[in-house]
Amino acid sequence: IGINSLIANNIYEAAYPLHDGEYDSPEGDMNDRKLLYQEWARYGVFYKFQPIDLIRKYFGEKIGLYFAWLGLYTSFLIPSSVIGVIVFLYGCATIEEDIPSREMCDQQNAFTMFWISTHQFQFNSEHGH
Repeated sequence: IGINSLIANNIYEAAYPLHDGEYDSPEGDMNDRKLLYQEWARYGVFYKFQPIDLIRKYFGEKIGLYFAWLGLYTSFLIPSSVIGVIVFLYGCATIEEDIPSREMCDQQNAFTMFWISTHQFQFNSEHGH
């Protein structure tokens, strides 16, 4: 029963373990899985660059290329997100001085603006606009 009997009966030609070694083995026993865990697969190393060569060696070309692209794409999004946060904070800081923002966000004008837009829609539909 198991993979050994399937190989013995020529159902499978060979079987390979999913991982080579444990990631939490003693310090002296270093393998690719443990190295990946220490350098890449922990929350404490999020600020480090990805070890793309080690990922490619362990998981294969396609997975290595995927993580290389993911790292590049993420690094391209960082400037856009910084600019977005700056624009958002500027908008929050200047909302009181901005006349269109005050008109749209004022609770007393909200009721008036609703009726103005309703009458404008009715006027446009009556006159074919």
